Amino acid sequence: MRRVALSAAISLLGIATMLLISAPCAAQQKDELPHPKTLAEVQQTIKGVIDREHVPGAGVALVANGQLLWCGGIGKADLTANREMTCDTEFRVGSISKTFVALALLKLQEEGKINLYARLQDVAPEIPFKNPWEAAHPVRIVNLLEHTAGFDDMEPSEIYNFRDRYDFPLLEAFKRFRKPQTVRWPPGTRMSYSNPGNAVAGYLIEKVSGMPFDQYIRDNFLRPMGMEHADFPFTDANRALLATGYGGNPPKPSKYPFIYLRPAGDLKASPGELAKLVQFLLRRGKAGDAQLLNTESIFRMETPETTWAAKNGLRLGYGLCNYTTVEGGVVTHGHDGGIDGFISSYRYMPEQNWGYVILLNSNNSQQALESLNRLAIDFLSKDFLKPQQPVITLPAKSLKMFTGYYAPRAPRSQLFAFMDDLKGGTSFRVINGKLTRSRLFGRPEPLLYVGKNLFRGEKEPEGTTVFFVTPSGNWAVVGNGLDGIPYSERSSLALLFLRIALLSLCLFLMLTSLPYALVWLFLRFIGLMKDVRHLSIRVVPLLATLALLIVPPCAMKLDGTHIGTLNLWTAGIFLGTFFFPLLSILGLILVLRVPEDEIHRAVRIHSLLVSSACCVLTGFLWSWHLLAVRLWAP
Repeated sequence: MRRVALSAAISLLGIATMLLISAPCAAQQKDELPHPKTLAEVQQTIKGVIDREHVPGAGVALVANGQLLWCGGIGKADLTANREMTCDTEFRVGSISKTFVALALLKLQEEGKINLYARLQDVAPEIPFKNPWEAAHPVRIVNLLEHTAGFDDMEPSEIYNFRDRYDFPLLEAFKRFRKPQTVRWPPGTRMSYSNPGNAVAGYLIEKVSGMPFDQYIRDNFLRPMGMEHADFPFTDANRALLATGYGGNPPKPSKYPFIYLRPAGDLKASPGELAKLVQFLLRRGKAGDAQLLNTESIFRMETPETTWAAKNGLRLGYGLCNYTTVEGGVVTHGHDGGIDGFISSYRYMPEQNWGYVILLNSNNSQQALESLNRLAIDFLSKDFLKPQQPVITLPAKSLKMFTGYYAPRAPRSQLFAFMDDLKGGTSFRVINGKLTRSRLFGRPEPLLYVGKNLFRGEKEPEGTTVFFVTPSGNWAVVGNGLDGIPYSERSSLALLFLRIALLSLCLFLMLTSLPYALVWLFLRFIGLMKDVRHLSIRVVPLLATLALLIVPPCAMKLDGTHIGTLNLWTAGIFLGTFFFPLLSILGLILVLRVPEDEIHRAVRIHSLLVSSACCVLTGFLWSWHLLAVRLWAP
């Protein structure tokens, strides 16, 4: 479950961001790290990072020349018990679990038991999903692994399993939580991360193999690789070695909630065990003397195929539960993970035969994980050349066909897709004869043309950004480097600024009702407004504003484990988004019905402006499906 708790918190805080309508900030500069040359220097730098970022502990494994160079722990596995972190400390590794789902289905395909390009409805017609494009663009099994089915991510109530047994049947979960399996665009066109889609892939392991998915993975991969304690369920063996997960600063222990979508994120493993996975992938499917998977299957796992970007020449991206990143001038493969109290990453570079595992027992330490990733890549790649794809010169006139503003069009969570409308997409301009890209208010970064509509950054080894024309005739762009560009289509920058300006104006007008209310409430309290009529046109817009303003604090009070349950904070979000539109419309009706001669003109104008602003914002919330939000409901 890739960054489950973090994703939940960010999603809810997005509501507050929507209300504040603040301008997007420029990307934070990456911290400068030393460039250690020895293992002892690496260990010392890791300690410095986790101390600076207040991370309780880190489990790390480094693989060089295909061999385990070092595996160990730095910091504490449990602060209260003063237990040290070690190479054998178990972690909840979140979405790293997905790697094994892909491995299992690839093995089943090699055995002739399944075809990854088969249609989902032919293999498992019992899976409830809706695809308006099924006739021409069916959902195929490969789409589940590449996250190109068009499925939504989890509903809030689907994230955690608070009321059912641990091994609640996957099929029953899909039947209870149906919204994510509604396809939002033609499958096999764009990538959007979906935990439910991967869990459906896990269910297919069970259907085809005739055994629980975790048993199949344990028998065919975990134990043959030498991973003695790693497992999906909590067992006596892995529970005794499990680190305590923490959140917040200062760190506070996190709970270990069950999850419904177990294939997507419930693996427990140690850095030493995941180092064996890294070696397995470096050895192209071989563990010890046993070839568990064909070399071709490993290569296919690392290669995206189904997106428009891949079909237009972008080699990098999300393959079969294995994705590429570009850092330190090299391309690495692997996967990250995150779940309550833990975040993790494993990466490997097959051409240079090295890789690493980093596991942290704090989900409040994304900056630490990014720093340690850069540190490991810098150290392990220090003795290798870093060639770059040759640059092809294009005249500025030719570069201009790629310019414009591109808006993201593949939201991970449809519930919070409104964030894409507010934070902006990517702008491309030609500056000093070079194509540049920038966030809405960010610093332009040059892109270098390498052929076939592919561009790379100045320090990147190969093409990481591709432009192409969609079947509808619109230009689109996808980028794997320079912090990534999700599938985006050329759009109107003026329309984006108009939307932000309109929302900002509406919020400003609504907020003026608060100081204005202090004045007339005080005057009424001291008896100077006894004969004033139609107080409702002052009161109702004020109540509408207050109804919406309760949403951000409720969202900020929610922690990950309460996002999908009925509680004071989710109830507050529902009540605020329920009464706001009703009071907005009522306020506008009241002010329009009051005769002009029965109320002061300034009062009428202010009430009309505030009520109109509330109604405009109601229209935005309606278009974003953010009215009467019930986070606890399937």
